[in-house]
Amino acid sequence: MQDSRVFPDKTLIEKTRAGSQDAFAELVRRHHAKIYAVSLRMLKNREDAEDNVQNVLFKAYHHMNRFEGQSQFSTWLFRIAINEALMKLRRQKNERQSNYLDLSKDGDGNGGFPEIEDARQDHEGDYMRRELAGKAMQGLHPALKTTFLLHKGEGWTCRELAETLGVTVETVKSRVFRARVRSRRQLQLLGRSASVAF
Repeated sequence: MQDSRVFPDKTLIEKTRAGSQDAFAELVRRHHAKIYAVSLRMLKNREDAEDNVQNVLFKAYHHMNRFEGQSQFSTWLFRIAINEALMKLRRQKNERQSNYLDLSKDGDGNGGFPEIEDARQDHEGDYMRRELAGKAMQGLHPALKTTFLLHKGEGWTCRELAETLGVTVETVKSRVFRARVRSRRQLQLLGRSASVAF
């Protein structure tokens, strides 16, 4: 029997789809460190990063048929890792907000301390801006969207993204530029359609 370590990813993927656990174990061995590094970079916590890796590998194994081979297998895993980490960060943020609301209430339903309204906060405006930004990003190619969000939203450098994605720094810069131009164009279109609606 041939050693799994000599096979390219493509062959190991086919063998995994055919039910080979050894093939999947070799894919895990090859890509575990990269998935963990991405997870740790985003979640800033070893335990959360390890949990994220387990979620990524579970999803990858059970959805192997969804990998179409149009990108590298490592890029597909990388996207799953980012999506899982972003969902975890959103859940944590919601839990923190929920805990804060619970702590601010006492037994009779009134706040334990007087509620102070910050006149500078514009919750409706913030919500509208987030909604528009989300809609502007919807039409972007996944590679552009992921690169842009990690660079602008998470603070990754072009070099870090290039190393993680397996592309050149110039490619990263190009993706960020194209994402900005296309999302700006989409925002302008959304702005026009909104003004027509009113």
